[in-house]
Amino acid sequence: MTNPTDDDKALPTITETEVEDWFESEETQPVDTTPAKDVVTKYAESQLRIVRTTIDFSLHTLRTSLSDSSYINMSPVYQRRNRWDIIKRSRLIESFLMNIPIPPLFLFENDYNQYEVMDGRQRLEAIQSFLKNDYPLRELEFWKELNDHRFRDLPETIQRGLLRRTISAIVLLAETTRKSESSEDIDVRMVLFRRLNTGGIKLNTQEIRNALYPSEFNRMVRRVARHSLFTSLWGIPAHTPNEENDPPAKLMRNTLYKTMADSELVLRFFAIKETIEMDLKGSLRRILDNCMERHQKDSPEAVIALENLFITSLTKLSKAFAENPFRLPNTGRLSRPLYDALTVAISLIPEFNTEQPIGDLQLRLNNALADEDLYEILIGRGNTVEAIKDRVREAKRILKGE
Repeated sequence: MTNPTDDDKALPTITETEVEDWFESEETQPVDTTPAKDVVTKYAESQLRIVRTTIDFSLHTLRTSLSDSSYINMSPVYQRRNRWDIIKRSRLIESFLMNIPIPPLFLFENDYNQYEVMDGRQRLEAIQSFLKNDYPLRELEFWKELNDHRFRDLPETIQRGLLRRTISAIVLLAETTRKSESSEDIDVRMVLFRRLNTGGIKLNTQEIRNALYPSEFNRMVRRVARHSLFTSLWGIPAHTPNEENDPPAKLMRNTLYKTMADSELVLRFFAIKETIEMDLKGSLRRILDNCMERHQKDSPEAVIALENLFITSLTKLSKAFAENPFRLPNTGRLSRPLYDALTVAISLIPEFNTEQPIGDLQLRLNNALADEDLYEILIGRGNTVEAIKDRVREAKRILKGE
């Protein structure tokens, strides 16, 4: 496969509306038919032991504290990737200047004097970045005189006043898991995180999976989504050093990255492959959830083997096709159904010959997509598990030249 050119970059990219449709198209989970417990019994068994206290942080204190991740960890694994733009950050600083109360942070104390940010990461990042002179204030409503000023540009009196401002934090101390009589584990951090975040931007299904299933497998899924071959195929900015702590603006604008849809694309490969091999049933959402749960206790060696399988499948596709195999020839748009079909299909053909003449496979694929019935199988049908299985079968036929 050829490397992306300037012309490639001008091709259509995945939009936020498309990604929203992706997540919404995962069918709702089947209705739970487990007999309901007596409500009084359930109430007695389901109480979470949560102890909380409140701390007021001055901005002066936060300037020092936030530089030490062992004191306040702003990026626990369950946090989302979204970041505020410069205008939202500036309005927060303006609120401090005006002495307007700021909504409290929620922190989880996982050890003595060591905290994870459960809610309020965007506020803390805005404060930290401004005090480090990383951005100038923009589009202030009441302090227009301070537009284009960084912290160092403010009059000394205003600097001192700003550093004296405070933001409160509700600190939660809780048993991290509790077993009920049904032996069901409840991770208090994850429950609280989901409930705290329902008041803001709703978490999509992959963000929820990232929160609920922390594991070596989950870390591998996110790591592979930043592999150079994967990012080039999906038009995602390439990996840069220290991007976890300081992601480039271009990366944060990328729809696939900021919504974690890139991670779901990787997860789909494993979930669909195992669904076919194990003949699994259920909604696609449940199958994706179960895949994350199934691999939670995988050994590091097992996870490395899965990572190599995914990279090998992408590498074979890149060698076999003259162009990006996931772009539709008529529109240039990237196709998730085609990605599902080809990546899983090629992984199921161990004898696949990557030495075929360049262009032969692309021609076979283009001919299949030009056929109305085959296009319907490969692209047009819904996102159900049965439709995906049909896609993979047709993709295997194309790859084998049958």
